[in-house]
Amino acid sequence: MSIFNHQGSNGILATMGGEILNKPTNKPQLDDSDIGKILFINLDNYKKIIFSKGHRNPQGLLNIDNKNILSTEHGPYGGDEIKKIIFGKNYGWPIASYGFPYSSSNKFTREPFKKSHKVHNFEEPVFSFVPSIGISQIIKLPNSFSKNYQDNFILSSLNNASLYRIKFDSDYEKVIFMERIFVGKRIRDLKFDQINNSIILALEDFHEVM
Repeated sequence: MSIFNHQGSNGILATMGGEILNKPTNKPQLDDSDIGKILFINLDNYKKIIFSKGHRNPQGLLNIDNKNILSTEHGPYGGDEIKKIIFGKNYGWPIASYGFPYSSSNKFTREPFKKSHKVHNFEEPVFSFVPSIGISQIIKLPNSFSKNYQDNFILSSLNNASLYRIKFDSDYEKVIFMERIFVGKRIRDLKFDQINNSIILALEDFHEVM
């Protein structure tokens, strides 16, 4: 979830997965279902609207400046994604993905996914990890963290047991560079501690904090 102001209303953006693992349906494409959506919940009247759709399994959500929003999302077999979230857009799941169907998938996704999102009127990811890294959270570091880390973001991963230092272009539509920082443990979540100028990692395997 992330605090967000949408068209003058204060509220919360919330990501919704919800399908049985590797057995997708068309619900992420249907407006009468919350599954596979990012929702905006108005805190004044508690009404919700679909902010974007066509998501598989969102993991992280970052409101940068109440204009640019980034999300991280697990793909299927390959195809973890960093996405720029835009109101009203469709991100293609389960029709388009740079990953591949699992052999255990249901009949709905045994056929290969469409590899071009744009050709089929879906939003392309900013970056797709093929093979997957087990993507989790993304945070923005303040420039005061280090003179060598200016306008940088930190992304965490589960399967790759690493952090990734990332710099985007000014429109958050392109990754300029990405540096892998090996940690050696599955990282589920990240927070930045302003007081100690430190990145706090929630580690999954043994319920540790680093």
